[in-house]
Amino acid sequence: MRILGRLLLLLLFVIVAAFLYQPLRSLFQVPPPAPAVIQQLDLHARSSTVYFLPEQEWLTFPIISQAPRLRVLTHAGANPEAEKDVPLRYVLEYELLDGNRDPLHEGSYTQETRLPQPLIKDGVPVPRNLYTDKALAVAAGQSFNVQLDALPQTAYVRLRLKPLVPPLENVAVRVYYEERMSERQASVAWERLSQAQKERLSQGAIYPPELLTRQERLNLLERQWQPVGPLGTNPAQGILFSIQGADAYIDPSLMPRSPGLYAGPDRRGLLPIETEGRYRLQFTPLFDEGLEPELSLRHVTEQFEAPREERVTLSGEPLSSEQVLSPGLLVVTPNQPGMLDIWPVEEPEQSALPEPRFLRAWAVQPGLAAVFQLLPGEEVGTSLRLDLRAHGGGEPLPTEKNIQAEYRLLEAQGGVVDRGRLEADVVPSMIDRVADTQPVADLSDPASFYLRLPPEAVRLEVSSQQPLLANAYTRPDNLPHRTRVPVDYYAWRGDEAGQPSWFILQPPKTQSPATNVAPSKEPAPAPETSQVLHVQSRPPERDPELLAGRYQWAALDPQLAARGARILVPLRGEERLRPRGLPAYFQPLEQGSQRVEIAAPGVTRSLSPQLVYLREASAPFRLTLRIDGRTVRHELIGRRGEVGLPPLSPGQHEVVLDASTSGTWLMNYRYPDESGYLRRMAFRLQEETLRYPVDKREDGQLVGARFYSLGDAGEASTVRVRITPEALNPGPTQEWTHLERLYQVTPTAEEAGVGYVLDQQRERLAHGQPILIDLGSDLPDGPVTVEFSLQSGAPGYIVFHEVLPGEHERTRSFREEGE
Repeated sequence: MRILGRLLLLLLFVIVAAFLYQPLRSLFQVPPPAPAVIQQLDLHARSSTVYFLPEQEWLTFPIISQAPRLRVLTHAGANPEAEKDVPLRYVLEYELLDGNRDPLHEGSYTQETRLPQPLIKDGVPVPRNLYTDKALAVAAGQSFNVQLDALPQTAYVRLRLKPLVPPLENVAVRVYYEERMSERQASVAWERLSQAQKERLSQGAIYPPELLTRQERLNLLERQWQPVGPLGTNPAQGILFSIQGADAYIDPSLMPRSPGLYAGPDRRGLLPIETEGRYRLQFTPLFDEGLEPELSLRHVTEQFEAPREERVTLSGEPLSSEQVLSPGLLVVTPNQPGMLDIWPVEEPEQSALPEPRFLRAWAVQPGLAAVFQLLPGEEVGTSLRLDLRAHGGGEPLPTEKNIQAEYRLLEAQGGVVDRGRLEADVVPSMIDRVADTQPVADLSDPASFYLRLPPEAVRLEVSSQQPLLANAYTRPDNLPHRTRVPVDYYAWRGDEAGQPSWFILQPPKTQSPATNVAPSKEPAPAPETSQVLHVQSRPPERDPELLAGRYQWAALDPQLAARGARILVPLRGEERLRPRGLPAYFQPLEQGSQRVEIAAPGVTRSLSPQLVYLREASAPFRLTLRIDGRTVRHELIGRRGEVGLPPLSPGQHEVVLDASTSGTWLMNYRYPDESGYLRRMAFRLQEETLRYPVDKREDGQLVGARFYSLGDAGEASTVRVRITPEALNPGPTQEWTHLERLYQVTPTAEEAGVGYVLDQQRERLAHGQPILIDLGSDLPDGPVTVEFSLQSGAPGYIVFHEVLPGEHERTRSFREEGE
């Protein structure tokens, strides 16, 4: 009897297992691996479970929680040999059912799609979508939405295909229902998201997820699409991989050739040159003026020197000239109006013109005010930038024009919380143009005005009795200004744009009539409310006094507890050589005999040069120097150090150097060449904050710093700079100072580890990168504190300095005491 009971139990287990095998099999199946091409080409892929639609039977999906809307996405699969540009059509039938499976509504959708061009990675074509276990070409996805608000009793939706026509072989489907969250649910859901999920959700915003307001977070989360699977036992399904991380395929034969960039005597063409090489400049005059076409070229580079200028006469048909250009910004001014083009000589089909940049500006004129909506800043302060341009409406502007406007800041009930008058002198722009009238100099350079907004301001109105164009921008006061060094300093680097400093505002769809203009009895034609501007990158402005070496440079010291060290770095082109810098300039000496010239313009007394040695080993060694017959012997130790030399007068000297080891030997008071070095006193930036007191004044004063990273190539350092004045000017002002800044400095392989910390035996430095700091007129004159701290990344050394352009006398004081 016991054996019979066990047999019955075993039989029952087999029956249950056989019954549950099909529905539960998918739970234990291992998903197919990602296609091999993804790993081979280091790509990323997003996988999605899809269900294959039958042609005869229905595939039924439940409606979850009385969803207000459904979204149906389909991907057609075709024969891999199918042509790319041939339309592929299929018909999708659907029915909406109630809880008893009775039809409520039915219909069909005819979808048309094509096989997309492949992506390109390392020259290899990659399908945009693919299956691991199916050799199919997957067409571009198609979708449609089903509104359920009018049929709240809908409980199911079922789908099927009408018979497919070759080369189509199947159609995969995904069904999503819309889930709506309350404000409380959205707040809880946001806190549960990972940082990567928050960044992915807010990638359409112009600032990071940490700065999203509560309403913006609610907008992102209140409507979410959730997937739903079909009913039934083991429906036919697969894994569809969508490839990411590859470039879109562009057929060069289908690319339109740019007609060129308009330039003329009153409009410069600015051409970023990203890589060094031979380029062909082509110019097509717009009119036959009887002039021989000539181009004035001004080449601005990263080197701290006056731009190279030359005039070029064109020849050939079409008119052109070949030039060898290094990375920089080429400013071209033709002697007559025409169209510019440029391309590498080795790639004549590839124009090197920059992508056109356009900006929509809003009209301000008698009877028409520009209105901009502002977000209240109760929790975070907000600042405003307003750009105003004179606009001639198709007529050239005078050589100088005074513009005037009035602004009003309004609160939610319409009350005025601030008002003022804006005035500036502007000149016709040599860089920007109204896109529709580029040959006419009817647009001025922008005059910028800055204000710190009252927290209750929600609306800005700008009015004027002159025709002007306006753009308004805001930024949260707690958002640090981010700069990638040196990428963001130069317009020709070709890198992706960094975080914007200011965020543009769009006015309402209808402009507001000016409040101080009486209504007219006769209707006037509607004025143009905006203009599209063609804008270009602006070349960096460099003070001619600085370029000529006429300035006073002084290093500033931080708090007493700061850790300082002498550093030695190779000179680069951005270091301007001046006689006053000779004590800090070092030039190599060779082993053996050589003639050395000690340079000290205007100095007749003896000097005491120094010799710096740099070695790989730390063992003791012997150094013998014979200068003009005098012998000096030293017993030294260490990888690097300094040795004082006997007093020498300026002029030529015979120097014989004899060392018992190999190394680099450097002597100062000598004008350096490309192998020279510069010595500075720097302060370590790591755990402790460096605080520098600055006396801000209005005399052309410039302050800035250089950061010398201790990191390896590619290792970024983020330096935070905080400026603390005693007071702030609420505005309006025409200059702006970012009080909180982040500088990301990343040394390249050529820059890392080229310098030395003389007071440390092992530390190596990268080339110094500039940290540019402007103290604008919005800060009152007087004491200002500038703080440097290391937010992340490799530590380094800071040299903070003040520069006064022009000639400045050095004063020396002494005290004479009686007996």
